[in-house]
Order: sequence, then structure tokens, then C-alpha cells
Amino acid sequence: MAVMNTSEGSAASTPPEGTTIRGIRWDTWILIGLCLVCLGLLYAPTFAYWHRTWMMKESYYSHGILVPFISAFLVYLKRKRLAAIHIEPSTQGYLILIPALMAAVLAVLSGAESAPGLTFPVVLGATVVILMGRAMVKELAFPIGYLYFMCVLPGFILVMASFRIQMLSTMLGAAILNALQLHAERSGTMIALPNIEVMVGAPCSGFRLLISLFAFSVLFAYVKEGPWWGKAILISATLPLSVALNGIRIALIAIVGEYMGSEAMHSFHDYSGYLILILAFVLLSLLARFVRCRNFSSML
Repeated sequence: MAVMNTSEGSAASTPPEGTTIRGIRWDTWILIGLCLVCLGLLYAPTFAYWHRTWMMKESYYSHGILVPFISAFLVYLKRKRLAAIHIEPSTQGYLILIPALMAAVLAVLSGAESAPGLTFPVVLGATVVILMGRAMVKELAFPIGYLYFMCVLPGFILVMASFRIQMLSTMLGAAILNALQLHAERSGTMIALPNIEVMVGAPCSGFRLLISLFAFSVLFAYVKEGPWWGKAILISATLPLSVALNGIRIALIAIVGEYMGSEAMHSFHDYSGYLILILAFVLLSLLARFVRCRNFSSML
């Protein structure tokens, strides 16, 4: 009867020492690197467009430059969980990758600068499936999906959404001023007081605050432990909170202008946005305690 040498069989099935890094073969790491380089080259014009948009004065996406660093940090926090996942490349990723790349090419050909970027997280996720498997992309789903907060939306969406928020904020600001007996008259996005007129432009519409606050609340809900309904409330509170705070900001700007003049009003306008954003973070933190999302998640 033949006797198998179990030590030899084990050696035959195990890659020689030094051929893997954290359980992944070196040639797989090379392939991963090449894929990342190709993605970088493919989306280089999109990255440049994003950066220009992020750096614009009064940009809706001034938070965008922080998003890739936040996603990378989340991946770093998950490093132990990711290292324990068995690498199992899957060709199913091509079912997503090919249509996403076709959509990106069509978007480029159409001349739309913002549209190709909307395919980037999808392409990145499909690439992870192809190289590392579905289990890996499942663990990385949030960091990859969170990259959408750095993507620039098409202009017509921004215009429509910004105008609606602009009107709501202006109406609320005027209501607050009238509640304080300051005799404000609103005409569209203009608020007239006895001594000054305040025009609520698109940059002051509150839409910028809404986008930044929504990005923060989604991240905040993800890193907190708590019931699903509590996290849903945290995210859903973004819209009414941003409109309310921006309405308060408009009213405060008008009050400063009414009693201290236009120069003081413009100075207050420039830094009041930061104060409102800090207040929004504080209120969300208090709301998180109220909806039982008090502790940070141990699943990261």
C-alpha cells in the first residue's frame, strides 16, 4: 500500500516562501498595480476636472478633495478584516466593468465633463471583483461608494436643486426676520429691510451646506453603532437641518447689514458659513445620541 508523504503534498500546494505578500501572489500585486495605473490614465482628464471644480471659489464641492482621503482611511481601518479575506478573482466583474467603461466612453464622446466621473466608483468596484473577488468588494463597498461624494454632478441637476433650496432658505430667512419684528419683505430671492436689501444668490442658497452635510452625515451614520432607523434619521435630517441653518444664517446676515452696514454684512457673510457648518456638526452629534447611535462601530 502506497503511503503519501503529507509534508511533501502540503509543500507542493503551498506557494514557496517569498512569493506572496500578505497572502497575495506577487504577480497578482503587479496586475493590481497595472490596473490602477490604467484607471488613472483613463480618468486623468476627469480627475483634473474634479480638482478644478473643488478649488473654485464658492464651489459646491469644496469638500471633494477630502473624500478620497476619507475612503483611504476607512480602508486602512479595515486592514485586518481585509487581510483575512480569501482572494478569489471572479470574471463576473466583467459584467459590470464592460458596460461601465462603455458608458464612460460615450460620456467622453458627448463632451460632458461631469458624466464620465460618475462611472469611476463602479469601474473601481468591478475591478476589485475581477482581481480579488466578491467578498473583497463587499467589505470595500462603503469606501468605494463613498467616492461618489467627490464626483461632480451635471450642471442642470445642480441648477434645479440649488434653486429649490435657495427659495426655501430665503423664505425661512424672511420669516425669521419678520418674527423678530424687522419688517422684511421678500421678492423672489431678495429680502428688503428698512435700511438694506439682501440678495440670496446661488452660493448662499444652502445647497453647498446640504451637499457637505449630507456627505458628513452618511459617513457619521456608517461609523456609528446603532439601530438602522437611528442611522436613517441621521441621514434624513440633513435636508431640513441644512435649510433651517441656512435660513438662520441669511437672517443673521440681514440683521448685521441692517444695524451695522453693508461692509460689516459682507465680512460676516464670509465667515458665517464656517460657523454654521460647525453648528451643524454639533447638532448632528447631539441627534446621534438621541437616536441611540452613541458609540463608534467596532466593525471597522
